[in-house]
Amino acid sequence: MKIGLVGEAPNDTQSIKNLLEKRYSRNKYEFVFMLDRINGSQLDSGKTKRLLELEYKDKKPNLVIFIRDLDSSAKKDERKKYFKDSNNIVDNKGIPLLHIYEIEALILTDITTFNTKYGSKLEEVENVMKIENPKEYLKKASKKYSESHNADIFKLIDFEKTLNCEYFKRFIKTLDKALTS
Repeated sequence: MKIGLVGEAPNDTQSIKNLLEKRYSRNKYEFVFMLDRINGSQLDSGKTKRLLELEYKDKKPNLVIFIRDLDSSAKKDERKKYFKDSNNIVDNKGIPLLHIYEIEALILTDITTFNTKYGSKLEEVENVMKIENPKEYLKKASKKYSESHNADIFKLIDFEKTLNCEYFKRFIKTLDKALTS
C-alpha cells in the first residue's frame, strides 16, 4: 500500500516517515513524499493545490497524510479548510495529522532519548500538548539541538511512548482504521 506524505517541510515529513515505519512495515507500506519542495504557508496557495493534483495522479497513493503544525489555536479553522480543500483533490483519501502545537511535541513524549542524545536533564512532561512552543523548550534545554536533527531523533524515539500524546494517539487510531478498510 502506498501512503503519500504532505508536510510543511521535508524534515518534518521525513521525521514522520521515520516514526511511522516503526509501526507500519516497509514490506507492506510504502511512504512517498508529495509536494516536498513546498514549505509552510505555501501549502495554502492555489498553485500548490494544482501541484498536489498532478502529484496525486502521478504517484497514485492509496492514502495521503497531511501533516501540519497548528502553531496557535487561532489557526484551527484555517487548518481545517486546508485539509478539506486538499482532501477533495485526493479523492477524499486523506487524513490530517495536526500537531498541537509543533511536531517537536512528539519528541517530548520520549524525553529520555532526547536527554541521552543531548546531555540535557529535562523531566518527563505529563501532557506534551500543553507545551505551547516545544521547539523552543528543546532548544532551551540543549544548545546543541536543532530542528534539522528531528529526522534522526524520530528514528530513535520509542513509538509506543508517542501514543501518550493524545492527538497523535487519535491520529494513529484513524490511520489504523483507514489502513484496514
